Amino acid sequence: MRKYIKIIILIGCLCSMCFFGYKIYNYLSEDRASKDLTQNLINTAVTEIETEDLDNNSLPIQVNFEVLKQKNTDIIGWIYSENSPINFPVVQSIDNQYYLRRLIDGTYNRAGTIFMDYRNNKDMSDWNTIIYGHNMKNDTMFGTLMNYKEQSYYDSHKTMYYLTEEKTYEVELIAGYIESSDSSIYDIPTKDNDKKQILENAKNKSTFKSELDFEDEEKILTLSTCSYEYDDARYILIGILK
Repeated sequence: MRKYIKIIILIGCLCSMCFFGYKIYNYLSEDRASKDLTQNLINTAVTEIETEDLDNNSLPIQVNFEVLKQKNTDIIGWIYSENSPINFPVVQSIDNQYYLRRLIDGTYNRAGTIFMDYRNNKDMSDWNTIIYGHNMKNDTMFGTLMNYKEQSYYDSHKTMYYLTEEKTYEVELIAGYIESSDSSIYDIPTKDNDKKQILENAKNKSTFKSELDFEDEEKILTLSTCSYEYDDARYILIGILK
């Protein structure tokens, strides 16, 4: 009897090892597919400008949207942060679900794709434009937004860039904070009182201090990713569009 019990336990252990081995293999395969696809886009459509060639009016990258549109017409922008892994296309679908678990070529992948809220106008005409990305442990997508919980990281990464076919924006970051998934920041508010309350809340809760002031006529870019302080927590990073 004991012999059979040992055999059953051994078979159970082997099955568990196979299952977890498959999980690890699947995760690594998806991770590689996501990285390879992004790198391919960078190689074919993005030109990074050498630091010594930059002047006060030039941008650190140039993006060929004609090439990107040939890959996927849902691509509406490109987000870039110097000296960080954030260097990704931004897509927009008819809802906020499609690209949660899909790459830009439509294949299933838990890394998903950086995407703009479907309610936003892609021309950046809304007061608040929201862009979502997963908090990946390998620091891809919006995994490095967590670094803004430290003042020192903000001090060395105060700006990002958001590029579209028509315009290029410098994004001056003013606040980063932990918030629930049902926060009013996701309402894309239009009333001045709501805007003021959101910005005051962001400044008060921010994990870093910024000396920048917000002007009433300026628009904001909101980056959102998962955080794990409590259920449905999010880390929100807000920047002024210039």
